[in-house]
Amino acid sequence: MAATRSGVARAFGVSAVLILLTAAPRPAAATERDLGPAPAFSLETVTGDRTTLGEALAHGPVILDFWATWCGPCRQALPALQVLHERHASRGLTVLAVSIDEPRNRPKIGATARALGLTFPILIDAEKRASQLYRVEAVPMTFLIDREGRIRSLHRGYRQGDAELLERELLPLLDPEAGNAE
Repeated sequence: MAATRSGVARAFGVSAVLILLTAAPRPAAATERDLGPAPAFSLETVTGDRTTLGEALAHGPVILDFWATWCGPCRQALPALQVLHERHASRGLTVLAVSIDEPRNRPKIGATARALGLTFPILIDAEKRASQLYRVEAVPMTFLIDREGRIRSLHRGYRQGDAELLERELLPLLDPEAGNAE
């Protein structure tokens, strides 16, 4: 009986720590952070083309966002990413949105992107290879990748103000010669 109580207490303690960690405020942006190399991938777009991370990085930094059509916070985050795309594409930014929807929801992916007014590439991770490479545990999950292919920040979920934080992290990574930030 004591072993059972010990196991329950340990499980409760681990749960309490996880709850506290997820409820803690997010740290301030630190663009000099290096979270390691961004795993390479090649995915099909909703238009039937293929896109690779390497192709996107050839232009500059990449915002890589994993999302799903059924995800409410994703529907808030994606328009904010569209704004960043419009502001900074001329300076080399590429935004890639990777849908992790199940194959039965594939028709909804393009329709959702059109309804949200998205003009950046929408990729389909039908076999969940990219989401496994990036260890996506929930959506939205957004990565900022510098032009050298290093992950500089990771955002889990979406809350008011996240787009501004992401933009602050992005600005030092953009090419100052490519165009105006406004």
